Amino acid sequence: MQKIVIKSYESKKNLVTPVLFFIVGLILFLNPSGVVNFISYIFGGVFLALGIGKYVADNKRIDKTTGDTFYSVVMIILGVIFIFFSGAIEFLIRLAIGLWIIVNAINTIAIGANLAKLEKKAVVTLIIGFILLLMGLYTILVENLVLSTLGLVILIYAILEIVDYFYIQSKNR
Repeated sequence: MQKIVIKSYESKKNLVTPVLFFIVGLILFLNPSGVVNFISYIFGGVFLALGIGKYVADNKRIDKTTGDTFYSVVMIILGVIFIFFSGAIEFLIRLAIGLWIIVNAINTIAIGANLAKLEKKAVVTLIIGFILLLMGLYTILVENLVLSTLGLVILIYAILEIVDYFYIQSKNR
């Protein structure tokens, strides 16, 4: 067997991306509701501006249609919803993810119940299904869990990238 020897640790890595990820991860982990509100305000402002802009532009046209006015009003309403109901948007995200986990949990429990008739080792599948069910309910009931977890994952990724950068730099010396 031939041995592979690395003679150079050339790398084009830099610290910009991991540091940015670290900052984003830290913000998501420490203040997930603030991030949801901020993003919701941005989307709301964009929808509101698009709706008002389209309404003004459509009123200047001679060949107006009711569809144009309807589109403008829908955009304005979406903007208002995003601005004033940002907490509900966070809940809907949690609800969607939690329900997806619960549906998969029920499917896993059903598979485990069918397998339990054939073999006793299927109890593990049933246990996993019930754990998934609890996780789905937890995701729905606990505020900001999804974004905090995402922030933690991004933080760990950034730290690993920063450590890797310094490790490679130490090999180049």
